[in-house]
Amino acid sequence: MRTMTRRWQMWAVLIAGAWLFISPWILGYTAVATGTWTAYVLGALAFLIASWAVTAREPRNGIAALALIGALVFVAPWVIGFAAHHAARLDAWIVGAVMMVASLWGLMEDNSRQPTRRAKPMA
Repeated sequence: MRTMTRRWQMWAVLIAGAWLFISPWILGYTAVATGTWTAYVLGALAFLIASWAVTAREPRNGIAALALIGALVFVAPWVIGFAAHHAARLDAWIVGAVMMVASLWGLMEDNSRQPTRRAKPMA
């Protein structure tokens, strides 16, 4: 059984999700509606999934979902259309990259810890 402290990657994504949610207020881009709502929705979603993944016994699907959310956050400035606003764009790039790297690292680490299964001998 794994402990919560061994999943530092999920704690990093949890913090990144919380930061993404509050960053429009702190960085001052609440006037950019598309960037703000993207930060609210994807930040809250990342925070909730990472909260679950920190304590779950088998979090592989959650970790993969967090990697996908990180990719969505990263490409959001171009796809959703707030690339012209410097603070919102830079915030999305940095937070999205952190989410993707930490999630994929956690996923690789989780896969490497899985016990190998031996084939049963044919009788």
